[in-house]
Amino acid sequence: MGGFKIRNVSGRDVDVLVSKYTNKHGSDSWFKASHNFGDTSKCYWDRNGWELIAFRDSSNHHVRRGWYIDCSGGQVDITFVGFSQDIGIYRH
Repeated sequence: MGGFKIRNVSGRDVDVLVSKYTNKHGSDSWFKASHNFGDTSKCYWDRNGWELIAFRDSSNHHVRRGWYIDCSGGQVDITFVGFSQDIGIYRH
């Protein structure tokens, strides 16, 4: 299984967007970032290649940060730590 599992451990409310370049049937809307990987309906995006993963502060949409990440080799777990830090990436 490819795609992205995304969680937010920054301690603040954050929205996440995953582009849909590799899955045109997916959604590239903003969603509240889950705090854990437990519920795949809230943390999983079905994609299979390079995508933009973007985060924004839920209360101030001008605070944003994003990365282009490739999941073509399998599932990628992403942990968002904060806007002034890098993300954690674990590839399966």
